[in-house]
Amino acid sequence: MASALDRLSVGPAELVRPDRDFDFTLDAPFVPLRLGDGRWRLLNTSFCEEPYYHSFTGTADHLFAESGLYEMDYNGYTSFRGSGVWVMSAYKYPDGMLAGFCHRELLHPTDPGFGNSFFIGLAVSHDGGARWRYLGDLAGNVVNGMRYLPNMGGCPLLVRDGWFHVYFNDYDACGLCRVTAIRISVEECARAMRQDRLPPAFKYTGSGVFESDPMKTTGARILPDVGFHPDSHAKGVYCRPLDRYLLTMQTNAEARLLLFASRDCVNFDEWMVLDEAEEGRWMQPYSFFLSADGDCSDDMITVGSRFYVYYPRKGILEHEPDAFGYDHDDLYRRLITVN
Repeated sequence: MASALDRLSVGPAELVRPDRDFDFTLDAPFVPLRLGDGRWRLLNTSFCEEPYYHSFTGTADHLFAESGLYEMDYNGYTSFRGSGVWVMSAYKYPDGMLAGFCHRELLHPTDPGFGNSFFIGLAVSHDGGARWRYLGDLAGNVVNGMRYLPNMGGCPLLVRDGWFHVYFNDYDACGLCRVTAIRISVEECARAMRQDRLPPAFKYTGSGVFESDPMKTTGARILPDVGFHPDSHAKGVYCRPLDRYLLTMQTNAEARLLLFASRDCVNFDEWMVLDEAEEGRWMQPYSFFLSADGDCSDDMITVGSRFYVYYPRKGILEHEPDAFGYDHDDLYRRLITVN
C-alpha cells in the first residue's frame, strides 16, 4: 500500500559536529527556537556533568557559533543530586510565552535500584527560553518508586486541533514498556501557565480516546509493532506539504532511528528507517528537526518541504573504549525533501 512517506527523499548522513567538539555529553534533544534575525537558539539539558543547562545561538549552517547557559527554577520541586528537570520540547504562543514539556527524574540518593521516579512535566518561559519555571508534573507511571528504572523518555510534541499531544515511555505493573501519550488543551494550558498552575492532562486510553488518569494508570500503546522497540527520547513535527504528523523514535541497542507518520496524532500506520548503525554499539537518541528553507514555525512545531533531522550516533556500551561509551556523541543530520 502506498505511503505518504514514499514522497520523502532522505539524504545521506552528514557529520555536523564530532564528539571532540562537544564539551558536555548529549543527554536530551536540542530544543530549537527561531530568533528574529535569522538565527536559532538551541537549548540542551545534560545532567552528566555541570553545568546542566546549555544554550547555543547560530545560523542553520553554524548552529553552535555562540554558547551560553539557560536557567531553570525548580519551584520547590527539589531533588537529590543527579536528579533534575530536562526541557525536551517547546511551544511558542502568539504573545511569546513558551510552554516547555519536560522530563523529570527523582533518583534515590543511596540505592540507585530502588525508589526511582520519573515524570513528564510542564515549565514556562516568558523571555524566549533564557529562564524557565517548572510548574509541576503532568504524568507519571505505575512503577514509580519500585525496583525499576522506568525512564519515561523525551517528550516529542505534536499539536493538532487545539490539543497538545506529548509522547513518552510508559510502564505497566510488570515493568513492561510502551510508548503512549497525554493530551492537553492548548488554550487551557495557556490560562494555567499565566496563573502559575498546571492544566488538566489525559493519558491515552486506546482506540483514539484520551481519558485516563495520567499519574495513576498505564497508557495504551500508541505506536504499531514494527519489529523494533521504540524509545521516545526523540521529537515530533507537523509537515505541511506532506499533511502528516511525524515522530522520530530511537531503538537503543537495536541501532535504528525510525520515522513514524500519522494523520491524526494517534494512528501511526506509516513508518520508515531513517538511520541504521552497528547493533549493540551505537544508538541514535535525542533527534530533532530543523528547517532547511525557513518555512517553519518559530518553535519548530511545523516544517515545510525541506528540513533536517539531526541525531547523534552515541556509544551504548559501558566499560568500553570512549568511542563506544555514552559520553561519545557524533552529531549527524540528514536532509529530507518532500517531493
